[in-house]
Amino acid sequence: MFSIFEAMSFKFNIAYLKHKLTTNNRHGTHSPFVYKLADEVIYDFSSKKVYEVIEAQRKKLLNDDSNIVLFGHSLAKNSIKKTRLAQLIFRLAVYHSPYNVMIIGAKLGITTSYLAKACPKANLIVIEKPKMITEAISLDFVYLNGSYHKESILNYFNWCLPKLNEHSLFIIDDIHRNEDIKSAWAEIKNHPQVTVTIDLFWLGLVYFKKGQAKEHFKLKF
Repeated sequence: MFSIFEAMSFKFNIAYLKHKLTTNNRHGTHSPFVYKLADEVIYDFSSKKVYEVIEAQRKKLLNDDSNIVLFGHSLAKNSIKKTRLAQLIFRLAVYHSPYNVMIIGAKLGITTSYLAKACPKANLIVIEKPKMITEAISLDFVYLNGSYHKESILNYFNWCLPKLNEHSLFIIDDIHRNEDIKSAWAEIKNHPQVTVTIDLFWLGLVYFKKGQAKEHFKLKF
């Protein structure tokens, strides 16, 4: 009999396989906006000097024996965003040049470091509690990291929504992690202010571009 963790892992792997079988690359995308984003940002796997600095920081954290251990697992090894995803978030920030950036759930700070390098002149707001969202005047780039419950995801989204604009990007982490997150993702996609979403399996990108027909994309990554 499967344990609850084995069952969750099995369902996650099946979801990933389904995603791979039903996604396009940039050449199967008919939206000029999404094609450009995919071509110039999502699939830009070229090396960048800034990566070396932050990856050295990641290596130090992973090799640090003093990291907190929870249920037999290193908190650092399980909390730090995978390299290619953190670097994608970096590229998205560079591409969009946001002025006000919010990270909800910063954990050990690797993604925060990437965002700080991506937009050094931006106001970078890192929070663990929602009350600070009300203090931001406007939000151009939001990264919601590691929230695994539908209610909390929708709460964060709705709290941020009045401060977002037509050029904003709202990123949700791990959108296929469990049924709760998938349900929240579906509701956000259907929100009337949302016009474009991109499902990369590991991340969900949400745009609010005015005058654009609502479209949902699934891309390989």
